[in-house]
Amino acid sequence: MAALNPNNPSSDYNIMAPYWAMIDAILDGTPAMRAAGDKYLPKFDGESNPDYEFRRKNAKFTNIYRDIVEALAAKPFSKEVALVDGSASSAIQEFCEDVDGRGNHLHVFAATLFFTGINKAVDWILIDKPPVPEAARSRQDEASLGVRPYWVGIPAENLVAVYSAVIGGQEQIVHARILENTAVRDGYGEKITNRVRVFNRDVVYDADGIASAGPPTFELYEEVVQVAGSSMESKWVLVASGPISIGVIPLIPFITGRRKSGSWCFNPPMQDAAYTQIEHYKQENALQYAADNTAFPMLAGNGVTPMIGRDGKPMPVPVGPKRVLYAPPAIGDSTAHGEWTFIEPSGASLTFLAEQVKATERQLRELGRQPLTADTGNLTVVTTVFAAQKGNTAIQAWALNLKDVLERALQITCLWLADSTEPEVSVYTDFAIEVETDRAVDVLLAMRANKDISREALINEAKRRDWLSPEYDADEDEELIASEGFVWRAGDGSQMPGGTAPNAELPSGGDTANKTGRPVEENDGTET
Repeated sequence: MAALNPNNPSSDYNIMAPYWAMIDAILDGTPAMRAAGDKYLPKFDGESNPDYEFRRKNAKFTNIYRDIVEALAAKPFSKEVALVDGSASSAIQEFCEDVDGRGNHLHVFAATLFFTGINKAVDWILIDKPPVPEAARSRQDEASLGVRPYWVGIPAENLVAVYSAVIGGQEQIVHARILENTAVRDGYGEKITNRVRVFNRDVVYDADGIASAGPPTFELYEEVVQVAGSSMESKWVLVASGPISIGVIPLIPFITGRRKSGSWCFNPPMQDAAYTQIEHYKQENALQYAADNTAFPMLAGNGVTPMIGRDGKPMPVPVGPKRVLYAPPAIGDSTAHGEWTFIEPSGASLTFLAEQVKATERQLRELGRQPLTADTGNLTVVTTVFAAQKGNTAIQAWALNLKDVLERALQITCLWLADSTEPEVSVYTDFAIEVETDRAVDVLLAMRANKDISREALINEAKRRDWLSPEYDADEDEELIASEGFVWRAGDGSQMPGGTAPNAELPSGGDTANKTGRPVEENDGTET
């Protein structure tokens, strides 16, 4: 019988793991990339180990990828992720102030989930609840004892196996194994405790191939190291188990990658940018290596006999300020004279390598802009600005998916709380206006002057672009405009609120103001 090994990874996990490791190295920056060694910075043919180690330890890494993803991940969070008014109970409202038991608001948790999901193509939320003490006989007792649901972000690399099946016409998770390795204090030191949490539902297929699943259960295994003679052996021990009372496995994926049919493998949305970042890293260090080896002038002694040291080897030549180099003729040649010259290589190859690095950087930044565009074909810096104003962009789709995932997580939270409400979440997706040209204000004012849009529409557009404070009160401001003695005139000569009768005679100089729709003083028509 095979030994129990709950941390055994699935085939899908083994396919995705190298990519996740690469992303972790990129996000962790220079120390992680250097530590990865020839995994991302290969040795040159014939390069000695000391030379490679020197190059690896001093490798340069400009993290453009992280800068790109940080900017993308921030888009939905320029406005707060919050519950829609009236959609949730007071218990859920209170829960959203601290969704993970660590004081993090729903907005903060969602931002971390979104950032990780973009990088790894998938991220997970576990909606868990501690065991209920025997003393708790009601929901009020649970609340007083501090027993409440909480969310846990599960990184993709910690979910070593996941399987799903279509049950009742809907795909449901029927098995999952999660690594829960933690460092715990051991006196004045610490030790690593390896654990695996297993969720399971037994699946049965009938004669027609239709699946049904049993009630969900959980098991918690811990790795125990034992001494057997002169060797040490480890085995996994079951430390906790039981049913899941809410009837579902409380695990929800947040997916940004294109899922491969019939599996839990993905085509990550940022993989082209990630691989281009690795290529940029190699090129950057190739340029640095070439500069170190060729960009410094070398001193040459022509017809000069080198001085020999006690070890029988030529002595190094002192070079620098306040140094004088003599060039006596070679021994045995009284007619020829020696000379010292500097040899400085051509910089053409360095120029080529530098341009190659810049071109890769431009390509990387354009790849980073593509999730903001509706057309992800070959883009230039100019066309990207216009394409980014289109709707249905990748990042909008991710944000809408985030909204759905958060609402599903809140629904499971409601199951734990026996709450019958159906919470709705508001996630900002209006990114197009952030890349508009500076002419947007002129276009809107011209449309208002031509009466193509109402004053209310103009104000709403201004609020949408954060030109006006969200607390701006249009009615109150209209009264203030009237009290200042201004008349707003439309393009047809009629007066807007704040003036006199619509057909009143224009004041002196008012004709120009009338055509622009801008405010004029009632007493003399002077524009302000």
